[in-house]
Amino acid sequence: MTKYDLCFEELEITRGNYRATWEYLKEGWEGEYRGADSDDVPLLRFSVSELVNGDWYEMSDASYCTRMPIDSNREHLEKALNIILDEVIDGVENGKSYKKELERLSWFCPEDFKK
Repeated sequence: MTKYDLCFEELEITRGNYRATWEYLKEGWEGEYRGADSDDVPLLRFSVSELVNGDWYEMSDASYCTRMPIDSNREHLEKALNIILDEVIDGVENGKSYKKELERLSWFCPEDFKK
């Protein structure tokens, strides 16, 4: 039996032609979440999409599982999405890769927002 409520309402923020989303895809510490394992935690994934000709497309190298549990504070998740969008938009506007920054941000955890 799991100690988590496995329901998660996706959270997204759109800024211009970019959208960052938190979602729960049944991931845990070592791949698929195993509720029977008391050490496992259901983890959230972020992804970034771009609006092109009226349709949203997931951006290349812009979807990562994080260390943010499914029961994370929604305010913290919103802050994280804004940081993610800052990095993507900065990368695109300045012609540099955002991949390394998003990989770094995939290490987000609740403690990062309690400082």
